[in-house]
Amino acid sequence: MRAARRLGAILALALCLASAAAHAEGRVAGRVAFELPGMQLADLGPVVVYLADAPAGAPAPAGGDSPSVHQKDARFAPGFLAVAAGARVAMPNDDLIYHNVFSYSKPNDFDLGLYPAGESRSVALAHPGVVKLYCSIHESMNGTIFVAPSRWFAVAAPDGRFELRGVPPGRYRLRTWNEKLPDTEHAVVVPAGGDATLDVSLVPQR
Repeated sequence: MRAARRLGAILALALCLASAAAHAEGRVAGRVAFELPGMQLADLGPVVVYLADAPAGAPAPAGGDSPSVHQKDARFAPGFLAVAAGARVAMPNDDLIYHNVFSYSKPNDFDLGLYPAGESRSVALAHPGVVKLYCSIHESMNGTIFVAPSRWFAVAAPDGRFELRGVPPGRYRLRTWNEKLPDTEHAVVVPAGGDATLDVSLVPQR
């Protein structure tokens, strides 16, 4: 009887370990490359790398500090921001003048209205896509927010390296976005608890 119980416990433990391994999160890492005489990757501006199809049951954007775009010296700072769909972005006015931040970018279009120095308003960006920022008072002000479908995104480093952590195992479409180049898409398979590595080449628009 004791032997049977011991064997049952061992089998149950083995099943638990196998299940945990099957669901262990992995990582997608690689490097974005761009080759054109006289130009470097940094000349293109931000390159976003993201999973086009979020894993089933993907959690909402993690809590913590709210992403923000400040208005300072009649400019948006930072001029570019990447967030996950569902994020709420704060828009503090750090100037001594009024601002009115708005966007025509559907379906994330909004208008925060006129507000004074020291005040902050925010907007929830529920849909993936590119959001162009403007100020109705200062025509020279413009900025960009890229809204990724899920929390699995990264802005490539100046040397092109990127990393997406905590990705559940599975097959995905990895996409890149850059304001000056066509989007790219690549199939990637993330093993349980392992790494998927992929180098991406960006091609100039013809």
